[in-house]
This record gives sequence, C-alpha cells and structure tokens, in this order.
Amino acid sequence: MTMASSTMNMQLLPQMRCALAPELRQSLMLLQMTTADLFSYLREAEQDNPLIQLEEADWLSYGAKQSGAVGHRSSGADLAAFRMERETLEQALHAQIRLTNAPRMEKMAAAFLAGNLNESGYLDIGLEEAGSITGLEMNVVEAGLRLLHTLEPAGSAAASLKECLLLQASRDNSAPRFVKELIQSHLGDVAKRRWKIIGKSLGISEQEMEGAVRYLRSLNPRPGLHYGNSDDLYAIAEIKLRRSEDGSGFVIRESAPFRISFHALGLDAGAGPRAWHDWVEAKRKEAGVLEGMLRFRMRALTAVTAAIAVQQQRFLDEGAAAIRPLKLEQIAAETGFHLSTVSRAVRGKHVDTPFGVLPLNTFFSNGLESDRGEEVSSRAVKYRIRGLIAGENKQRPLTDARLAALLHEEGLIISRRTVAKYREEERILPSTFRSMPL
Repeated sequence: MTMASSTMNMQLLPQMRCALAPELRQSLMLLQMTTADLFSYLREAEQDNPLIQLEEADWLSYGAKQSGAVGHRSSGADLAAFRMERETLEQALHAQIRLTNAPRMEKMAAAFLAGNLNESGYLDIGLEEAGSITGLEMNVVEAGLRLLHTLEPAGSAAASLKECLLLQASRDNSAPRFVKELIQSHLGDVAKRRWKIIGKSLGISEQEMEGAVRYLRSLNPRPGLHYGNSDDLYAIAEIKLRRSEDGSGFVIRESAPFRISFHALGLDAGAGPRAWHDWVEAKRKEAGVLEGMLRFRMRALTAVTAAIAVQQQRFLDEGAAAIRPLKLEQIAAETGFHLSTVSRAVRGKHVDTPFGVLPLNTFFSNGLESDRGEEVSSRAVKYRIRGLIAGENKQRPLTDARLAALLHEEGLIISRRTVAKYREEERILPSTFRSMPL
C-alpha cells in the first residue's frame, strides 16, 4: 500500500503597496473635520498638553468682523455654546451600531456613513467615494450600509425618497398588500391621484388601493428631521473670499475663529531636572506636530478655495445663478492634491463670500447644455427652478412640464424628467401638493 507524497513550496512574489505615514494620516483626519469638530479636537489637545493654548475669537464681534488672524480671548462663550443639545441622528445610529454583533470593519463603515447623512436622513455620499476616503473594500462599505438600513429610525441612509419608503414598508409586517409595488412604480400616480391607472396596473380593488395609499401617507419621508442637527447653529467659515479692490481678481484670507499658540511654560524648558526637560520636549514635539497638521489643513483649504474661485469668478459678481459646472477632479488636477484629499477639504467646510457663508460643495455640480452650446451647472438650474416655484401662482402651481418649457425659453435644454429629478433633490413637492385652495 503506497501513500501519495505531498510537497510544500514557498515562493516570494514582489508586490507594491502604498502606506500613509502616521503624521500624514493624522493630517488627513484633521482636514476632514468640520470647524466645530476641529475645535473640540483642539480643546481636548489643550487639556492634555499644557504647552498648547487655544485662543478663541470674541464671539460678540466675530460675526461682524470675520477677519484674518484671531488673538483675542473669548469672554466666556465658545464654539460649543453654538451647538444644538438634542441627540443627533448620527449619535442615535452610532449608539445602535455599538450594540450590534456585526464585524468590526462593517461597524466602521456604518459609523462613517452615519456621519454622512443630511438633515432629512438621506445618504449624502456615494459608496465609491466612501470607500476611497476610508480605504475600506466596497463589499465592506455595502455591508455597512445594509447594517444602517436595519437600525432606527426606519428609512435612514436611503439614497432616494423611493428607497426611504421601501425600507420602512419592508420592515413592517402589517404593511398592506401591494404597497411595495405602489412605491416602486406608482409614486407619481399617487401624487396626481390617478386611482384608475393604479388599480388597473396592480389589479386591486378600490378599497385595497385606499388602504395602501393611506398607509403610504403614514410613512415618514424625512426620518432625520426628528433629531437634532449636528451642524453648528451658525455656519462658521475658515476662509474668506472676496473680489480684489480693482475687480480684476479675488482675495482669499484666513478667517478661522481660533488658533493655537505655545504656553510660556516652554520658555523655561532648559531649567530643572532631566525628567522635566524630557517631558517638556515631548509635549513641545506634540504641539509642533499638531501645528504642522493645522498648517497643512489651512494650506489645503486655501489652495482648494483658490482653485474654485478661478473657475467660479462670475459667482463673485452675480451670485449662485452664475455657478458653472465643476467637478472635484478638475480641482484635484489644478491643485495637485489627490482626489480624496480634495473631497476631504470640501466636505463640511464653509467659505465667507459676498453672498453669505456657503458650503464649499455648493460650487460643484454637473453641467447641462444650453441652446448656445454652453454648459450650465445643475446647481444654477436648481437655483432657477427654486426661483420659478417661489414666484408661481399658488392656485395654479407650475408643473414639471411647464417648468421645463420656461427653462427652455431661457435657453436651457432640459427634459421634464430632469426637472422632476432636480425638484426632488431640492425636496420640493410636486405641483399637485403645492396648490393652495381658494
């Protein structure tokens, strides 16, 4: 009787991997923080390191001045006082994520996505972008999203109104028959009260249809509104953008409401025992690293804002209606930063402009073609749609088809379906629900 022999071989395979240095990883983490989160981070660093002193703006004058370097101590109010006290949707979801038995990486993905929901509870970031920023595999990010979909409130982290309603109905065993088909295929018909079309398509009785519609209207289209907002009550800009005095260009100034400096304790570091000297040097090094990371953050914000200003100079004179199509890739190419770095610099940041304090992502949008062959940003089109609806006759509100026709008269080539899409993205109801009785 013979036994088959087996052999084990070892082979070295060359492989190239890119790993970020710890300090660069920390710098990118700081870059991604909102202004309020950065303040909290610096406050913790100040408490841990006596060589760091966090200097705040005088909040009584900051709102009016918004000037460059700030060196005044606060008279008692600080950034934390401007935050809302109610539990946010992100906090509620994080508390539930910690209680699940999901794998650690899936929890990390879910926690990151939970921090990228808008005030209505909808997902405000693409899964590919989330994977690029976190470095997680796409299947892990998708699993994290599925985990969020199992948490409360039902409908959170949906990509659209349709998905939000479907998530709620799917988790309710008492949901009427055909309600999922109603959501999937007939939301527009429900809005226009096309009961006969719905009944014929689904093959249900009038009584069944009324029950399904009644249930549909009981669902929450904005599950995040019951929670507090994690954003500041007042948007705080770290960058100020203005036209130059001669009107030929633009000027960018730092407008942060705080800065760090070294405590006077560091001046006497050479005196005293060796242990004292080593401790002071270690804390000084920590403070120096933090200061370097903050310089990187401000350099990135300034460079990205300058590149945006070059592309959006008409905005400085004409406002939001003049915003042109712009993509993150263009700013990445202009600044030399990686695409993920530009995304981190833009997300959650604000800029002080002649037309108010605006989110930096306001300046990014896709383009539509006009009848003159020019590209017009989708952001400007949405702004115009909102303006047309604001000025409509509320007894005879403008339909999507009429809005498309009015935009066509202004030179914009746009379909009724695209108008409906933009209207929904702006959270504006269909004309049927905007009408007011006489």
